[in-house]
Amino acid sequence: MALLPPDPKYTIRNVDNVPVYSLAFSFLPGGLERLLAGSKNGYVYAYNLQTNRVQQKIQVGQAPILHLIHSDSHLITQEKGGKYKIFALTNSGYQEDAVIETDYPGFCRFEANTKLETLFVPDKESKVSIYHFSGEKICSLELDNSSELKLGDPMCLKYIDFPNNRPCLLVGYEAGWLLLWDLNTSQYIGKLQIKECPMSLDYHLEQQRGMVGNASDTLQIFSIGKRDLSLAHKLDVNIKNPGINRVRTRSDGKVFASGGWDGHIRIFSWFSLRPLVVLTEHKQAVQDIAYSSQKVSLWNANIMAAGGLDGAITLWDLYNTKN
Repeated sequence: MALLPPDPKYTIRNVDNVPVYSLAFSFLPGGLERLLAGSKNGYVYAYNLQTNRVQQKIQVGQAPILHLIHSDSHLITQEKGGKYKIFALTNSGYQEDAVIETDYPGFCRFEANTKLETLFVPDKESKVSIYHFSGEKICSLELDNSSELKLGDPMCLKYIDFPNNRPCLLVGYEAGWLLLWDLNTSQYIGKLQIKECPMSLDYHLEQQRGMVGNASDTLQIFSIGKRDLSLAHKLDVNIKNPGINRVRTRSDGKVFASGGWDGHIRIFSWFSLRPLVVLTEHKQAVQDIAYSSQKVSLWNANIMAAGGLDGAITLWDLYNTKN
């Protein structure tokens, strides 16, 4: 049975009271801890996590910022309509280095390998295109003409770095397929048909399991074989209200979360796959969930952040082992 929801550590009202579409934590040298919020108005708001106040407003464009990633050296943004911008981090702030424009109009979030500085970008005709951070296109992942699979558009992506130098990209497609692509060969090595069009997916390497959220009232749990990397459906987890925009697994493999159309954040145990708590702070759909890679000094804890269409960003300390 789910517990009564706790209170968030802090609730930020997004500057200009605009809906939040994407979130990313940033930990930089010198102790600068920030949370970046991509918003409907084309701005990225950078909040200082020691004061929880906006420190910088970055105007990226006019369209909503569907996704963003912050590495040690770059900020990458994705605007609705298929435009991607790569900003280099400099002493004076962010400098635009490259722009990638595609014809893909959907809501699929890009993925990245920040070590190799490569982007995985959804494209039309069931393709996923791979770019360098410089903006140079490297190749595309696509079926050959002899394939009978009908995939539809890419809907969600997850980069997975398997052991023994086996980098892969897991792609969920509109027609209800998951394909695992071997990035060394640009060929898919596993596939799984799921029940509906996937809206979001995530995967935890040590758990060897992942989850898919969609427009239904069911989370689908799948596995990837350790040796042959085969995909298999494991079970379904039912939720009360339909519609999931985002699923995210925490790096320690203890919990994962879903963000719903109903504004609820559901926290599940990876061990039991049971719901631990339902967080009801948001009043409209939750668009993104992010976990901090380091402890936030203000609370001496790893923090989960969630943002949604209500313009609120909630910060949570949940099921963390205290030292």
